[in-house]
Amino acid sequence: MPGFFFKGWEFDLAVRYLRTKRKNGGIAVIAILSYVGVALAVTALIAVMSVMNGFQGEIMGRFLTFNSHADIEGPAINQRLNRDTMLSRLRQTPGVVDAAPYVESPALGESRLTSAPVFIRGGNGESLKHAGIAENLIAGSVRNYDVGDAVLIGEGVAGTLGLRVGDQIVLTAPAGQSENDLAAARRAYTVAGIFSSKVAKVDQTYIYLPLAEAQDFLGRGGNWDMIEIRVRNPYRIEAIMPHLKSAAGRNTKVEDWKQRDSVVWGALKFEAAAMRAILFFVTVIAAMNIVSGIVMLVKNKTRDIAILRTIGAGKASVTRVFFLAGAMVGAAGTFTGLVVGVAIVTFIYPLQRGLEWLFHFSFAMGDMAYLPANLHVGETLVVVFGAFLATSLCTLIPALAASRLEPVDALRYE
Repeated sequence: MPGFFFKGWEFDLAVRYLRTKRKNGGIAVIAILSYVGVALAVTALIAVMSVMNGFQGEIMGRFLTFNSHADIEGPAINQRLNRDTMLSRLRQTPGVVDAAPYVESPALGESRLTSAPVFIRGGNGESLKHAGIAENLIAGSVRNYDVGDAVLIGEGVAGTLGLRVGDQIVLTAPAGQSENDLAAARRAYTVAGIFSSKVAKVDQTYIYLPLAEAQDFLGRGGNWDMIEIRVRNPYRIEAIMPHLKSAAGRNTKVEDWKQRDSVVWGALKFEAAAMRAILFFVTVIAAMNIVSGIVMLVKNKTRDIAILRTIGAGKASVTRVFFLAGAMVGAAGTFTGLVVGVAIVTFIYPLQRGLEWLFHFSFAMGDMAYLPANLHVGETLVVVFGAFLATSLCTLIPALAASRLEPVDALRYE
């Protein structure tokens, strides 16, 4: 396409126009302010998005550690002749880490001091390992979990009921096979361990029992309530859902965590998208400063435009000269923002410690001692490309206006 590529003299002239001169000092000041504005906007966009990604990863990481990634229920999971085969198929599905049956029920927990509502979860020792319970014990151990009357409780339950390892907790729960059965079971168990998941709902209510004991206590008669599935990458669970449904077979319902907790997942995605859009508009506003700078440059260089057109420079060349002048400011600001933003995310911990020391203020939130940050390369490249595109489009408008200026009109009042 003729006239598409930039020429050397166009670069030279664009750079010369951006240099500070006494009579055009205002243009240089606007160019500097535009450069700083774009750099700060890109820096803020990269840093804020990375921190948001970090918080989202931290929250969802904890959430997905102690909750199943998919659940399977339905009549087929209690067909004694076929359910073990189905469980084996599920475990052999590509991408699946574990498939384990469980039962659960609300209950009342009592100690010598008080009582509180709790939630019983019955599962085997292997499922505890995949759920992160064993790695998050703050007292006791899981060695005796599958034998005797041992249970594991959350630190919130322990605090509410005043329990420690070795103490007894009395559980009262519905023990009927149906909702209309009002029979209740009451048993005493020994606290074998206390875990801290950092998830309030889990820590404050959950009590883990061995699967066989929970089935007997809740009157399930050997039945399962559900089969929980854990996968390697829960964020891409949609890719293996067809395989899970195929492995589960007929008379089953397979639901992944994004469907089950759609409100939480949808809220997090909407918040992230809204914040990205708002911050990108800040970048666009910063890029708009370049428009005013190029408009002033075009006005002050009217005579130069007329001379260029007279000696044979085409409209495309004039457009490219002023486009390059603004695009270089935008590119420099975008690159600076990229470097500073990546540096902030990379060194966020020492930076946070320095700010805390300087202002005597703590950024710690709950059990998070520092701001989590997760820099996504693809997302960062989108930010850089978007910022450069915004600055370039803003520059193009006054550059096209400059190319429409005719030599006669430009020299009329000279």
